[in-house]
This record gives sequence, C-alpha cells and structure tokens, in this order.
Amino acid sequence: MIRGALFDMDGVLFDTETLGQELMPKAAKAFGQSMDTALYHRLLGVNEHLSRQILLEEYGQDFPFDAFHQQFLDSFLDIAKAGQLPRKPGLTECMQGLKARGIKIALATSTQRPVVECYLSNTPELRDVFDATVCGIEVPNGKPAPDIYQEAARRLGLTPSECVGIEDSRNGVKSLRAAGVHSIMIPDLLPFTEELAPYVDTCLDSLHDLCPLIDRLNQQ
Repeated sequence: MIRGALFDMDGVLFDTETLGQELMPKAAKAFGQSMDTALYHRLLGVNEHLSRQILLEEYGQDFPFDAFHQQFLDSFLDIAKAGQLPRKPGLTECMQGLKARGIKIALATSTQRPVVECYLSNTPELRDVFDATVCGIEVPNGKPAPDIYQEAARRLGLTPSECVGIEDSRNGVKSLRAAGVHSIMIPDLLPFTEELAPYVDTCLDSLHDLCPLIDRLNQQ
C-alpha cells in the first residue's frame, strides 16, 4: 500500500534545472571558467559537498567555489523572491490530489534548507504542503546514496516500501532504488534511457500522471 510520496525538488517541482543551465555557466564565467552541458549535467541532483569536489577536480583546487556557489544561489533567490520560479506542469493538481487521497508528502532535496525555505515561502501552492522535509547535507551521505530518501520516509512514519519517490536525475533514481522505494522518473534535462532502466520502476510524462499511478499501485 502506497501511503507516502517523496519528492526531489529541482527539475521535479520547479523547472529550475533548465534555468540553471543558463545561470550556472554565467556564474562560472564570472570566475574565469567555462562550463559545458556535460559538466552541468554531472552536477544535477548532487549536494554541495559533491558539487565542490567535482568543480575543484575540473577547475583546480584554487577555484573559489564558495564565492561561485553563492553568486549562483543569489541569482536563483532573486527569482524566487519575485515569485517567478517556473513550476513544472501539473504541480498544483498533483499536490491537491495527493492530499485528497490522504498520501503523506515529503521533500528530499540536495538543495540547502535556507534556499528551500525561500523557494517554498514564495510559492503559495507549496506552503504547508509537506509533512516532512530533508534538505542539503542533513544526512551522512548525499544522492546517489539512499540516506535522504530513507530519512524522508522515516520522518513520515513510514517504511520505504510504503512510499513512491519522484526524481529526474541519474543520481536521484539511483538513490530511490537503493532506498527501497518505488522509483519514479519524470525526465527533465536528462532523458530516460536503458542505462537508467535498472533504477526506475515507472517513467511518467509529468506530475499529472502521479496520482493515477498511485491509484493503480494501490489497487494491485
């Protein structure tokens, strides 16, 4: 029986990864570096610690990661505070449908909590939606380790097998699979491929399809 839904944030609830593909290379350029699409994709779905590791390996140990990262975050925060973060299709209807079904909802994102709180407080349809949130580096190991989704289920008072998890990134679906939840991918920048098939139970087109899927799973 599915009783909980565990959501990634960027690329699943907000169309921020497309926006980030524009803003992050601009931030890198401001610090004298270039960033191609392949490097940006490596940063999707990872926490700040792993992002730092990847970029220091790419740009050298003297790269001012903290200043770069803050400039990138500030550009997003300005957009969020203006209430202009782009939502993914079906967001409002999906959340309303889950609430109507009595499904508990958790957020499990690699993004830092202050940023998450800014995003949510400036998005009326997501205020007071989540029964639990796990953010950034609040667990020992980031995605693709299972920690964040296992902790999200625990905070809902559920076992992982009672939950579905919704992701869009390679590290994200690996985390879902390792955590033992029903792994759902809604592709964003990264398409679903055969390489990802071992980590994905169900691939959906959009958030519009999530509640009907849960209904089907609960009828089995």
